[in-house]
Amino acid sequence: MAVDFTKFPFPSLRQPQAATLTEAIKAEPVASGFVVVALKATDADDFAGNVREFARFVRAKAASTGLVDITAYRQLRRDELGGAVPFDQPICEAVLRDAANRESTREASEMTASIALGNARANWVLLVEFRTPELASEAVRAWDGGADGFTALTRATTAHTVGAFRNMMRYASVSRDPNVIQFFNLFPSPGKREVLWPAWQEALPWFFEVGEIRSSFPLLALDPEQPILLVNHAHCDSIKHFLVGTLYDPRFKETLVACYAQRGVTAPMPFFCKIVPV
Repeated sequence: MAVDFTKFPFPSLRQPQAATLTEAIKAEPVASGFVVVALKATDADDFAGNVREFARFVRAKAASTGLVDITAYRQLRRDELGGAVPFDQPICEAVLRDAANRESTREASEMTASIALGNARANWVLLVEFRTPELASEAVRAWDGGADGFTALTRATTAHTVGAFRNMMRYASVSRDPNVIQFFNLFPSPGKREVLWPAWQEALPWFFEVGEIRSSFPLLALDPEQPILLVNHAHCDSIKHFLVGTLYDPRFKETLVACYAQRGVTAPMPFFCKIVPV
């Protein structure tokens, strides 16, 4: 599959040196670093208070750490599948129900529902942006040492991962609209970053053209030994197109096999979520 990125709406590209939108889409991003924290909270619904307290600690030191922003995301609930398109909610429910009741799609239905509504490693993700990749790495070292309330944050979890990343390409800014559905692909180790990066790029068109993911940027690990090596962050108005695509479009499985399985890449762990004010 091939995709023309210029046909999608890109609301806010931070690429001041680019003369045109097309040039901005193809250009390397403005230098920045990210820390991605994936957390499996023991009580996902009550975890927002812990996250807000951690965000307060982090923001208080922004002047010295180079913090740009912190955003938080919680696991999508079943009654939120329609996202910003409320009338898609009953359609999504019907798609999953009908697929579960049909012999030919029953197995795929279970897989698709588990992808949309669960993640082995996370029911919360924190995305923390710094002025440079080096500052992101410094933050990871500090948090691994228990600084800035990180120990208190992870005390209420059964598992967590933290890693520093650099932005490989900013196709667009991800929406802050609380009604849309946010989406992360978390690629766990083991794996090779030089293999992950082209594999992800080749798989991307399916998510744009069939899954209707509307904007995206990939983050590549700075440390090849960290638990997560590649993170793709995007958003969509509704999960309807992704459900229908994974259930009925044979190219979904073909894409995963060709781009990941045949390269020995560990399959990504999709995380559909909602942004939470912190």
